[in-house]
Amino acid sequence: MELAIGFGSIPQIVNIPDNQIIGILKANNIEIGLTGVDEVKRSLKNPIDTARLRDIVKPGEKVVIITSDITRPVPSHKIIPTILDELYEAGVKKEDISVVLALGSHRRHTEEEKIRLLGERVYNEVKCIDSDADDCVRMGVTSSGTPVDIFRLVAEADRRICVGNIEYHYFAGYSGGAKAIMPGVSTPSAIQANHSKMILDDAKAGKLEGNPVREDLEEAIKYCPIDFIVNVVLDEKKEIIYSVAGDYIKAHREGCKFLDKIYKIRLKEKADIIIVSQG
Repeated sequence: MELAIGFGSIPQIVNIPDNQIIGILKANNIEIGLTGVDEVKRSLKNPIDTARLRDIVKPGEKVVIITSDITRPVPSHKIIPTILDELYEAGVKKEDISVVLALGSHRRHTEEEKIRLLGERVYNEVKCIDSDADDCVRMGVTSSGTPVDIFRLVAEADRRICVGNIEYHYFAGYSGGAKAIMPGVSTPSAIQANHSKMILDDAKAGKLEGNPVREDLEEAIKYCPIDFIVNVVLDEKKEIIYSVAGDYIKAHREGCKFLDKIYKIRLKEKADIIIVSQG
């Protein structure tokens, strides 16, 4: 059997004898409504367990939008312009808005990379900066000992909006939600403390309840509250097929449920070799 395996921008063609293939796992075929920017707009108009963003923020408040760095597939250039429009509708001025690229423990971006990630409109309209682990404020310590060290601009903001995508995460259960804050805009020591829990049995993909990594990073939000999230689910071509907005827990969980509907598949048997394409 000839298979085209996604690999970067060019698919790789492989041939595998038919009698050695147990199966080809693909996303479940479910009905999709709106997609892309239209779906993001729908979610902003229908937030989960919060008021609309335009009714949360107030003129004169300092607002930060925290989004993922270049190592993640979040289509920030499609999501953030819609968020900006909602902020402007609320009377927030451009000079009071900052976009923070959450580096975690990753390298800094070039200015060209920022433009590619955020789009020219966002880059030219508001302040766009990388988080800085050397300029953090300790806001507390979780019950398991993780220091809640947060990038100063985020810590001192009046409002925090977190952008992300939801996919399976091999020890935090799922990506998205509170992960924009912890580990997104924290310090190496805080990240190490949180990630050290990955060796525990319940730190696994697709598990939220009882997952020590997820519980720890969400506890951190007690010290650095998130006012609103916009999280998306992407298809195999990295296009937006679902968006949730609102409360950082309840909206995130709805996004996880949708992800399970489309990507969680029960295996009939285990294979000796698994070939996985990241697309």
